[in-house]
Amino acid sequence: MLSGNALRHQIILPQQQEFYDYWRSKCRGGSFPSRNDILPEEILTQLPMTTIMERVEGPDGNRYRHRLAGTGYWNLYNREIQGAHVDELPIGSRVDYWHKVLDQVIDTRKPYVGVTRPNTPTGSHMAQFWVRLPLSDNGTDINMILGYDHLVKMSDVANIQPIVEKIYA
Repeated sequence: MLSGNALRHQIILPQQQEFYDYWRSKCRGGSFPSRNDILPEEILTQLPMTTIMERVEGPDGNRYRHRLAGTGYWNLYNREIQGAHVDELPIGSRVDYWHKVLDQVIDTRKPYVGVTRPNTPTGSHMAQFWVRLPLSDNGTDINMILGYDHLVKMSDVANIQPIVEKIYA
C-alpha cells in the first residue's frame, strides 16, 4: 500500500516529485490522505493543474468526474472542466487510456505516474506528464483521486528524455 518510495525514483520532473512528496507527507500511520488533508495554500504552484476526481458507477460502467479542476486546464480544453466527466472532454481515444489509469489507482490502491499526449485541439504539440494519487475518506477505501499534470512542449521534451507513453505504479 504505502510502503517504500520506489515510485518517486521513476518520476521524471521535479514538479511531479514535489507533488508526490506533498501527498506522501499527508499519508499518516499507513493511511491514505483524504480530500480534506489536501490544502490549496500548500500547493499554490501546482494548484492551476491540480484535479480531484471521483469514480461514478453507472449502468454502463464507471465514469470519472472532475470534482475540482484548476484554472490551468482552460488552456488545454478551452473550457471549464470542473464537474465534467472524462468521457465528455475533447480527448478522443484518450478516454480509454484515462479510464484505465484511474481504474488502476482505485482498484490497486496505488499511486501512478506517467506521460502521454493530451490529444486535445490545443494540446497536440504538448507532452502531458501526470501523477494520479489515491485519496480516502476513511484512510483505506479509495474514493477520490488527486491529480497533477505538467505540460511540456514536445520541442522541449528532447531535453528531458524520449517521450514514450508510460504508466508507473
